[in-house]
Amino acid sequence: MHPLDFISVRVCLSFIAGIILGWTFPTAPEVILFPLVLSFTFLLLTFLFENYRKGILFGIAVACTFLCLGFLSLSLSRPHFRPDHYSHALQEGLNLWEIRVQETLKSSGYYHKYLLEVNSLNGHIASGCILGLVERTKTSGLSAHDRLLFRGKLTPIPPPSNPYQFAYDEYMEVRGVYDRVVLEEGNYIQLGPTGLSIRGMALSLREGIVKALRATSVGREELGVMQAILLGERNELDPEVYQHYRDAGAAHILAVSGLHIGILLLLIRFFLRPLSALRHGKTGIALLTIILIWAYALFTGLSPSVVRAAAMFSFLSYALFLNRPSNTVNILAISALFILMIEPRFFFQVGFQLSYAAVLAIAWIYPVLMRTWYPSNRFLSRLWKLTAVSLAAQMGVMPLCLYYFHQFPGLFLLSAILLVPFLGLIIGLGIPVVILASLKSLPDLLASVYSSLIGGMNNIVRSIAEQEAFVLRDIPLDKVSLLLLYLLLALLVVSFQKPRFRNFLFLGMSVLCLQGWTFYQVEKYAGKQEIVLLHRVAGTGILYQEGRNLQLLSPDPGPLKPMAETFRMHRHLKTTSCQELPYSFRVGDKPWIVIDSTGRVPKVSEHASGVLLIQSPKVHLGRILEELRPKKVVADGSNYLQYVNRWQKTCEAHGIPFYSTAKSGALTLHQL
Repeated sequence: MHPLDFISVRVCLSFIAGIILGWTFPTAPEVILFPLVLSFTFLLLTFLFENYRKGILFGIAVACTFLCLGFLSLSLSRPHFRPDHYSHALQEGLNLWEIRVQETLKSSGYYHKYLLEVNSLNGHIASGCILGLVERTKTSGLSAHDRLLFRGKLTPIPPPSNPYQFAYDEYMEVRGVYDRVVLEEGNYIQLGPTGLSIRGMALSLREGIVKALRATSVGREELGVMQAILLGERNELDPEVYQHYRDAGAAHILAVSGLHIGILLLLIRFFLRPLSALRHGKTGIALLTIILIWAYALFTGLSPSVVRAAAMFSFLSYALFLNRPSNTVNILAISALFILMIEPRFFFQVGFQLSYAAVLAIAWIYPVLMRTWYPSNRFLSRLWKLTAVSLAAQMGVMPLCLYYFHQFPGLFLLSAILLVPFLGLIIGLGIPVVILASLKSLPDLLASVYSSLIGGMNNIVRSIAEQEAFVLRDIPLDKVSLLLLYLLLALLVVSFQKPRFRNFLFLGMSVLCLQGWTFYQVEKYAGKQEIVLLHRVAGTGILYQEGRNLQLLSPDPGPLKPMAETFRMHRHLKTTSCQELPYSFRVGDKPWIVIDSTGRVPKVSEHASGVLLIQSPKVHLGRILEELRPKKVVADGSNYLQYVNRWQKTCEAHGIPFYSTAKSGALTLHQL
């Protein structure tokens, strides 16, 4: 049965379309009420006066109603539309905040990060969340549910400093966070802890488990993987190990999500199978399964990915109880609709998209693959089932992986065949290991065996990841290409199910559309000429694109090469070369000079159009401005901040525009 044949799928798609519209066009909730009432009235009229089972108008009315509901739910979920949001009560200058640590986020290279929930602002009740930053050189001692009194000023979360960098501001906006504060000694004090919420209790439980695990004999590298797989805690995961899992196509193993909950579901049903012999045993199995799934979600800290997976597999558990596997797609659509009605912003989170894409692909594509071959050998039959499941799931998530991560692991099937059995054993044995460690009763022998098991899995992953020839990297994919690729995959499955001329015609057209869009993207940048000054702390670099070639001009190109390669990939360029940054260069037909730490001012035959200051030169900028009379002065991220502030004041005094990449990000010097 085709997925679109289910009414639940159509309703869910209409609701998602409303969410996308609400995100694209931010609108206050009260504005959406009028079209919602109109569409609901239209729905009632078509239901009463039309044969709703056959009528087209009723279907249109349902789609419009759920589209408006999706739009409304997204608007209601936007924090700044709430009347008590802190943004409506901010005063100029410093404000007094009472905040609570809601969650510890993954640290960056410079800061520990916390998600802070606002309780009050200047003595008045307020709501909303802000990002809290503490320098990594300082120990904050903060943990979930701590209460703080903070006096300071908010600043917006800045956009990316360089072209095509990860947009952390957009990532946090999806979570309803728009501003940040820097917590320093003297601007906040810790108050007594607040009463724990359910999620606070879950996070405290997870923190206690992590501390207990650190006291065991499990190795450091293995402990990081263990925490990631069982608890969803990746702060202690070795970056090199994580990269190996990504290259092997097994990074999903390190995030507690649908795969883990699905394996847990199978394990629970296996151990509860004897109950089916009792009266109402199947009902008891279904209830206990759902209870144990949510208990595990609580056990892992109730992270959004785990909550989504637990909700999804609770519905799937109900479908298994009904013994109607053909309804899997229907149940998936209902579970997605249920989750998005509660929190519509989940739709824009990568974990939600990957989980549902994988499970939907398994529900739709896996039966198609299984009908292609019926091996009589028992071992081959099980191997083919595992291969078909992995292939279906990979087909579902491949476009998203290319869009977000720009690489494709060619040995993903080998990883799945070798690692999925490992994962079932690790989860099945890991839960009692964690419980015993929490009770401080974990035997050293069991800890050593479990550590060796994870170490063996890490070695397998490392061996697969080292086959560099099978890892396809730097694959550019934008949103249009993403949609076209999913359309192509859907038409490919449909053509395989029903090999008709019309289906093959549409499949061929989708291939041509994808190729045409890719060709357009290549040609769009092929004739471009652009000079971009990058921003990097303690680094200097200029990207010079001419046609499909890219040059990186820098005194130390090593740290800036990843930025250059990202730029090259998104622009569909051919080559990247590195050269030393000259002391003078031309932007179009205008000369620019570079002044570095030596303070040497290069001679030019005409007045400089611009001056680039790098590496904190000790110069008298006022004299240079009077002599050269440049039209613009630019300071990059390699300069001390106090120097930059002083230069800015000097330029203002001389009436010359000043630009700092530390404050405003990368600067395009020339574009044609």
